[in-house]
Formats: sequence, C-alpha cells, structure tokens
Amino acid sequence: MLRTEQRGSPRITTRITVEAIGPTLNISAGGMCVLMADPLREGTKPNLAFTLPDDPQPIACRGRIVWCRPSKIDPELFEVGLSFAEISDEDRARIVTFVEAHLSPQP
Repeated sequence: MLRTEQRGSPRITTRITVEAIGPTLNISAGGMCVLMADPLREGTKPNLAFTLPDDPQPIACRGRIVWCRPSKIDPELFEVGLSFAEISDEDRARIVTFVEAHLSPQP
C-alpha cells in the first residue's frame, strides 16, 4: 500500500541534541523526529530545548508527540515524531532559515 506524504514543510536530515530527550533524525519548521531510549505516548507535550548548529542561541518550546515507533536504526530505541505545539515566531523562523540553508539543491 502506498503511503501519501503529508508533511507541510520541507524536512532535512540532521543531528541536533534535544536536551533530556535525545538526538534528532530530521527537523522541519513544523517539528522533528527524535531518537529515544523510552517510548512516549501520543499527545504528550514535553518541553524541548535545543541549539541549531552554527546558532548559539538556544530554542525552547513545547512539543506534542504525534507518533512513536520502534527504531529502524536500533531495535532498542524508539523514533518519536514531535510537532512544535508552542514556539515563538522568531524561533520558528530560525528553524526555517536553518532547514532552507541545508536543503539539497533541486536539479
């Protein structure tokens, strides 16, 4: 069965450590995928804090767990999809700038 991509924002693969959560697998203006040791229940709203590479100012926001599944990378870990539920316009703009700067060029 084909799965239709429903992401609303461009996404890049990157490693950013989210404090007390784990490393990211990817990030977009709308959210991120994080690698975690323990599963989190959908709908949970953790506080997030992370720093983008080459940008010393930390981003603090509130996320919302959208999905959680066993990791394809390591069967002892979980991949957790987080949306940015509460984030300032300024911080979202910084994420957009970071993602756009690292998108692969289109042919």
